[in-house]
Amino acid sequence: MALGVVAIQVFAGHDTDAGGHEVHGADHDGEAGLGTFFGSLRFWSFLLLAFGLVGTLLTVFQLAGPWVTLGLALASGAASGVFAVSVLRRLLTRSATSNVKSNDVVGKVGRVVVALAAKRPGKVRVEIRGSVIDYNARADEPLEEGESIIVEEVDGMEVRVSRAPKELKE
Repeated sequence: MALGVVAIQVFAGHDTDAGGHEVHGADHDGEAGLGTFFGSLRFWSFLLLAFGLVGTLLTVFQLAGPWVTLGLALASGAASGVFAVSVLRRLLTRSATSNVKSNDVVGKVGRVVVALAAKRPGKVRVEIRGSVIDYNARADEPLEEGESIIVEEVDGMEVRVSRAPKELKE
């Protein structure tokens, strides 16, 4: 049974009905009606999988009578289907927002990667939102490789930096 459910998911796709046809309005924008929700192959796959698993376990271990087993299996199947479709739709419609804006780097402490002279640019490395980004940099004073810097302003992909105070050094 489980292999059959997996095979149906793989071969039919994710926004299809039982015949493999695309379901129009199938939550491509995050909003869908009950028809596309309960008409989704994914919903029925998870419902049947949980229904069969719970029903089988309750019957094999004789944990409940036939009517209680049926009710619990139906409830867990429906809950599984609703949960799976809701989670997967939310994951598929959300976009990651890890874009670093120029204002995010101002005031950050980093390290010199390529030494800077008074009028010659170099490179600095700054960690922002969990990403390490290298910038072309200019400074009013010479800075050696490995020194801690603080970003003062941004001009495109180039930053103006100065030596970081001792309290802020990494």
